[in-house]
Amino acid sequence: MADNNILSLLESGRNSGYTIPSKSTASIHEFYLSGEIEEPDQYIEWFDTIRHARETDQVKIYINSCGGDLYTAIQFMRVLYDTAAEVTCSVEGACMSAATMIFMCADVFEVTPHSTFMFHNYSGGTFGKGGEMIDQLQHERKWSARLMNEIYADFLTEAEVTQILENRDIWMDGEEVVERMNSRMEKMAKEAKEALSKKSVD
Repeated sequence: MADNNILSLLESGRNSGYTIPSKSTASIHEFYLSGEIEEPDQYIEWFDTIRHARETDQVKIYINSCGGDLYTAIQFMRVLYDTAAEVTCSVEGACMSAATMIFMCADVFEVTPHSTFMFHNYSGGTFGKGGEMIDQLQHERKWSARLMNEIYADFLTEAEVTQILENRDIWMDGEEVVERMNSRMEKMAKEAKEALSKKSVD
């Protein structure tokens, strides 16, 4: 890239935001995910704007967050899946915990030099009678394993996901994240090409 302040811009197969009208009919919607990711009701306007953005629009999320509410991150993931717009996630400092889940859902990725990434298991608690707490823990073990494996597929290794589920924190610098994302995108592009070729033969 011409801009040396960004390590890499990768194309894949995704506290108040604002919209910048462009010269064409498209709009650029920009949001700053700074500090702790709060409860989902704090982002209703974001979700509504992103979900209803047009195919010609661009959504850009600037991330500098050590994480926060996991269920907010899950709703972000759904909203980013639903939108027709191209989504860019640009990391400008910290991208940790729940913030990494949002980062993984972009179409285009930007990483500022000296940014830090951290991946780990969710935090929570249990309450109720003994049997109820056991049921909750058994459910959350299966649920978290599926969540981690799906979100970080082809980015983290199976061994690393297992380590996360065993409560190890995995730290990376921006250069390593860019290298892994490049490999992930190459694999996705290859699989998409093979699927298209198979479909045309059928």
